[in-house]
Amino acid sequence: MKSRALIFVMLLGIIAVAAGWIYESRLRPGIETGGLIVPDNIDYFLTNLNYRAVNASGELDYEFTSRRLEHYPRGDVSLIEVPAVSIYRASDHWRIDAMQGELQGRGSLLWLRQQVVMQKTGVDPLQILTESIRFEPERDLVSSETAVLMRSKQARIEAETAVFDLAAGVYRLTSTRAIYYHDDS
Repeated sequence: MKSRALIFVMLLGIIAVAAGWIYESRLRPGIETGGLIVPDNIDYFLTNLNYRAVNASGELDYEFTSRRLEHYPRGDVSLIEVPAVSIYRASDHWRIDAMQGELQGRGSLLWLRQQVVMQKTGVDPLQILTESIRFEPERDLVSSETAVLMRSKQARIEAETAVFDLAAGVYRLTSTRAIYYHDDS
């Protein structure tokens, strides 16, 4: 009789341990491997990323860097931590920095979000501050559907939205307020 009780207690113990293991494994978001948590809903991730794209003539068109990129197979979307994009043009170069990014459709669309700073270098430097920017490399287009603040040596311009056609050098702003500075020399 005592052996049956002992077997029953051991069986209850094994069931309790198995139930606890199953419950705990459902709470964890990924698989732990050597202290590194690997999420189970992405198909790959990259660290210290430096991606460069060239144009049809073989010249560097743009590049972006990030400390981490995670690709999600559903929707073909990659989330990017602290992205930085450099866009190279004949006369002016652009740099865009942000806290977060999202790459969609095999690089055809790049969203940059949170504390976005876009700067143009060259003869007439320009700085643009906003919360969200969309970069379409194939169309050479940068746009923002959120409030934009543009600063240069000659002006300070606020706009509700902005579109920057980098190929044509044309900027379109909506609902603007501007302050222009005159050089009296």
